[in-house]
Amino acid sequence: MGDYKKFIADFPVNSAEFFTAITYATTELYISMHVLDLENMTAFPIKTNEFIDKFMKNADTLQESITNIMENLACPESVRTIKNFTTLSTLPERLKNTNVISEIFHGKIHGWSKAMFVRIGDEKPLRRVLYLVENVNAQMTKLEQEKELLEQNRKQQNMINALMNGYTSVVCVDFVTEKVEIFRINDRIKNALGLTKEPPPFKALVEKYINTTVLEEDRDSIRKVIDESYIKEHLQVGNSLSKIFHNEIGQYVEMKVVRTGEETTVFGFTNKNNEITEINDKIYKDSLTQVMNRKYFDDKLASRHCQAVVMADIDFFKDVNDNYGHQCGDAALAAVASILSSSVRSLDRVIRYGGDEFLISFKDINHEVLKNRLEKMRALAEKIQLQDYPNVQLTMSFGGTFGDGTVSDMLSFADKALYESKKKRNCVTLVPFEEKY
Repeated sequence: MGDYKKFIADFPVNSAEFFTAITYATTELYISMHVLDLENMTAFPIKTNEFIDKFMKNADTLQESITNIMENLACPESVRTIKNFTTLSTLPERLKNTNVISEIFHGKIHGWSKAMFVRIGDEKPLRRVLYLVENVNAQMTKLEQEKELLEQNRKQQNMINALMNGYTSVVCVDFVTEKVEIFRINDRIKNALGLTKEPPPFKALVEKYINTTVLEEDRDSIRKVIDESYIKEHLQVGNSLSKIFHNEIGQYVEMKVVRTGEETTVFGFTNKNNEITEINDKIYKDSLTQVMNRKYFDDKLASRHCQAVVMADIDFFKDVNDNYGHQCGDAALAAVASILSSSVRSLDRVIRYGGDEFLISFKDINHEVLKNRLEKMRALAEKIQLQDYPNVQLTMSFGGTFGDGTVSDMLSFADKALYESKKKRNCVTLVPFEEKY
């Protein structure tokens, strides 16, 4: 800060002109401005008008003058509040620990207004104050608009909470601006997307979400449903749709899409793995072996892409049934299925294809790893000991194909590989998917 007195002394215009200019500039904002002397109970007007002067003169005391002005400026509902605020006898106490106090009221002429008392100097006891009345209609209108917007946002948030109850991640998109607003997001998705600040535009976020958190085989179907043109064509405002897909680790996830406006849509995501797994277990799980059944293969697995398909069965299984009974055969099937299911990953699938024949599909696996895994399964099958049937010795044969295709297309290759293994028994045969028979 420079030297204020030196600045005034060196100022190239008359100091009276300078202060006049400052006064005009500051008073332009105000309806009225007076300096009040609380010791002599007098008022010096800086800015006034005939209306205010009239009520200042038609009173015997300063307090009556101030009260008259405010009673005639304020609407009836604001009179009581503003009269209490302009009580001069309480000013010293109210300005004891502050330099400014103010009160908003509604005026008859100017709309929203603000009355203020400003301490002048550090005199004790308090002697002089600046009393101002300011037109704040524009500010209050803006505030009311902001409050209305906040209320709209609150209502929208309540609506979204109601629509998305139970969804762990919820985002809203404006298709005009592509702006994405995240209402809530679980840590797994947040970390997968690398979200540390404001999210990217909608299309970029969608691609990142699909490529990092959606199983490859489900990506195209999610892209279709999440597309702006698809939503506008198939969803009216206020309507919703749901889509089940697998996340990158093979768990079931439900996506709910709610079209909340002409250009706005809300997306919710929640884990449905336990719920859908329980339903699928009733429909698609083989009750004896506890692996998936043939219906699961027909309904779900046959059309999926994978990198290997393996067929396996128990060697001489008919002899086991004939010599030891069907209960022994059931025990053998359950024991073999347990070994197979415990030897694969969550992305892989074990199917009881029929009788003692099992089908296994593998995702993202190379030839060497596949060979080692099947040899391990074969060796474990040799070690099976069936309770109550100590004399039963089991072995298994495996035939598989590796490459890239749908399970149904690769099945015949695996079946023929198994046929080759059955010539020797208790062995593994692998052929590439491209090989022609």
